[in-house]
Amino acid sequence: MKDFVFARFLFTVRLDADFPDPYILYGIRSAFMQAFRTRICRDKVPCDMCGKKREECAYYMTFSQSLADDQSAVKRHQKPPLPFAFDFPFLPALPNKGHQIEIGLTLAGSALNYVAEYIAAMEALFSVDRIGRGLPGTIIRVESLGCFDDRTCLMQEGGVVALDNVTTISGRDLIEMKPLDAERIKLTISTPMRIIHDGLPVREFSCSIFLRSLLRRISSLTYYYYKSGHDIDYKRLATTCTDIQLENNAFRWSAWRQCQGAGHLSGILGSGYCVGRLDEELRIFLLLGEYFHTGKGAAFGLGSFRIET
Repeated sequence: MKDFVFARFLFTVRLDADFPDPYILYGIRSAFMQAFRTRICRDKVPCDMCGKKREECAYYMTFSQSLADDQSAVKRHQKPPLPFAFDFPFLPALPNKGHQIEIGLTLAGSALNYVAEYIAAMEALFSVDRIGRGLPGTIIRVESLGCFDDRTCLMQEGGVVALDNVTTISGRDLIEMKPLDAERIKLTISTPMRIIHDGLPVREFSCSIFLRSLLRRISSLTYYYYKSGHDIDYKRLATTCTDIQLENNAFRWSAWRQCQGAGHLSGILGSGYCVGRLDEELRIFLLLGEYFHTGKGAAFGLGSFRIET
């Protein structure tokens, strides 16, 4: 887990029209996939009819979520998550045309091979095509963020992407730059976290259920997109999670209003303390989770949290 590598990017976008829905970005899943395919797919045919090698196709490698050939890995990790996570802002109140917003995007492991394709897809997303698809906006700057949120410019509006300026971060970097208390951390959930347990969404926060959800998500990301984490004793960590207790519980179930393309945005928000034996492996999962979130819709901005000692 310490060797797991990822990168975080920041898109500065100018809104070229008024957006009345402050949560609209949380509903871009279909639009982003379409934008990605529009910029990447040249043959305009279904993936199963395409003559291009799948391992050479950025769209297929990003969105296919193909299962591993190793059945033991499938049993442990099940369906792979998407190899990215967005961090979206709430849009400012009307009128907001001309405002600039910042959108975060974190890419995991092998997804870093397609940085230029992700930027092209974002450019397509924030442009309206001849049949009205897309969001009216302009990407004026793309930056790569380092461990301490230091910024390196990759692209200015309409310019060429400087891929040599991409800064990567590892799990080792995180544990060194942000040491956490081994027995008590504060957790704050900032966008609705919707974890499914026994077929139903969890409406009352549980440290154990949250941590086990995080273990599943991060371990799957590291396996499918970095081929690491084989030496982690997940069974032991999952057992350890059951002993973590919740204190100062200020979590609540919250429902944002329905958002076009994303259904009802609802889940757990708030803060509290997780108290118990948080060994280094578990702390690395927590630190990685700050970038990749957990729960339903994690790739598109939901289930975002931060941790403090």
